[in-house]
Parts: sequence; C-alpha cells; structure tokens
Amino acid sequence: MYKVLILSFFVFIIGSCHRNQPPLDVEKQKIDKLCDSMMSLFRDEKLKEALTLLKKNSVIAESTIDTLESTVNAQFKDYLPAYGKIVGMEFIREHKIKDFISKRFYILRFEKYYLKFDFTIYKTNIGWAVTNFKYDEDIIELLF
Repeated sequence: MYKVLILSFFVFIIGSCHRNQPPLDVEKQKIDKLCDSMMSLFRDEKLKEALTLLKKNSVIAESTIDTLESTVNAQFKDYLPAYGKIVGMEFIREHKIKDFISKRFYILRFEKYYLKFDFTIYKTNIGWAVTNFKYDEDIIELLF
C-alpha cells in the first residue's frame, strides 16, 4: 500500500509539472526555423535566396530589402577576400521580452574573421514576423 501511495504521489507531481509548462508557440518555432534557414543560406553564399525569404516573412518594405540585397552583394564581394572563406554559422542566443518580441543572434564564421547577424522578431496580429535584420561585427550585445 505504501508503494502505491508513493507511486501515486510521483505521478501527481509529474502531471502537475507538465501542466505548468507554457504551451508551445508553433508560429514562433516556425519563425525561429526561418531565421536558421536564412543563416544557412548566408553560410552557403546564397544571398539572393536568403533575402527572398526575408521579403516573404518580414514587415520590412520590399524596396528596402532590394536595396539591402545590392549592399549585401557588394559587401560580401569585399568580405570574402579579406575574411577568407565562410567556414560555418552558429546560433548564439536569443533575448526575449515577454512572449511578443525576440532578438536572435548568429555568428557567420569566416576563416579570418566573423560577422554578427541579428533578427528582431515580433508577434503581430497575424503571427510572428521579422521586423529588423542587421549584420555587423559589433558583438558587445553578446558579451553581456
């Protein structure tokens, strides 16, 4: 009888813990995977495809992304000889504000240097969307 009570207690505790977990936000998981996919495309030097994904999943004006595309292409032509080949991409961390805004940080690794990429994502009335996209070499946000 004592074993049955102990077993019942553990089942109750495990069930209680499971109920207290926040529900999975499937839309948030999709936008996270989108950011991962964009970074994989950057890693593979498929810049146009990465920015096409950004166009389809952001609130950033298409004309702004078109301008960004020409800037990215020009800069990557300069980066590759100076930084060396791209050797990988790493997800670093995510900063969240409640359950409606998030900033995801990645590092694109070159043989001789790096670039930090960040995506600001926001939960709009119709779902999650990228509201800002930026890349640079400033890693101060990642150090603290």
